[in-house]
Amino acid sequence: MTLPRTQSPKAPAARATAWARFRARTIEVPALQILVVVALAAWLVITMPAIANPRSITSILVITSLLALAAMGQTLVVILGGLDLAAPGYILFGAFMAANVAGKLAVPSVVALLITVVVCGGIGALIGWICHRLTVQPLVVTLGIGAAITGATLFLADGDYSSAPPDALRSLASLRGTTFGLPFPPIILIVFLCGVGMWLFLNRTAAGRRFYATGINFRAARLARIRTSAVWTIVFAASGALAGVAGTFIASFGSGWSQTIGEPYLFSGLAAVLVGGSIFGSIRGSYTRTLLGALILTLLSTIIVSNGLTEAQSRIVFGVIILTVVSLYGRERHVRNRF
Repeated sequence: MTLPRTQSPKAPAARATAWARFRARTIEVPALQILVVVALAAWLVITMPAIANPRSITSILVITSLLALAAMGQTLVVILGGLDLAAPGYILFGAFMAANVAGKLAVPSVVALLITVVVCGGIGALIGWICHRLTVQPLVVTLGIGAAITGATLFLADGDYSSAPPDALRSLASLRGTTFGLPFPPIILIVFLCGVGMWLFLNRTAAGRRFYATGINFRAARLARIRTSAVWTIVFAASGALAGVAGTFIASFGSGWSQTIGEPYLFSGLAAVLVGGSIFGSIRGSYTRTLLGALILTLLSTIIVSNGLTEAQSRIVFGVIILTVVSLYGRERHVRNRF
């Protein structure tokens, strides 16, 4: 009589090792996001062949650029381990400055942009300092101050939402705009250069290494004589300033603004960060991932709209995608838990 064959204990161990190796490679390099972009683009071209033309491609890239710019500051805050819920207020203020100040009052566009950077950056710096100094969750502080920014902006607007940004701003985000004679709007080049600058800052500077160290474990960073208070203040200031600037471009792209112009970018901006693979307090976070996440969401939104899905259905799809990505990346053991 022959005994039943038992499975070797090495087989499950080998499968577990292979899965761990796959996850490590996927987390290290955004290969999964790149594959998803290729798959969605192919699906879009196959199901809608008419979209494969320069005008449609430019439109997708412009929408992606606006979303990526709105999510740039959120990327830094998430890597730091926080969350900035004041982004809609910053975007609303930037849109107000573009339409009612630069457009209606004829204030030079450069001055309007500088005012936006100073005001939104100053408020963000205050938020970062308060959260670090008083050890308060950014979720609470940003939610309250974001509501205050929104209310103050609506008070300043006094019900006037009919103004539009000047031609100088609209040309930067217009689909008919050109960049050095090339047939694409300057906003695409602006976001690309911002991405390059962000990559150089995070990966090639001592300040970038201090930033990552603070996000991984701010107590250990403080013991290493890193001024964590300054890091928090600067990061939240950058988040506010970048979201405000994004608001001016969003209003310029739409040739106008409304009191809810910033609300869609809170969920979609955070989704772009998470879908790209940047997790709270993770050393793997980067703006390159956010760019890929923004492109994934834009392609997916185009597919959803082409198939006649409603806003509620699209939010369900986005939520499922976020949960899937977090289940893959969120289980990575943090550096602070390895020692």
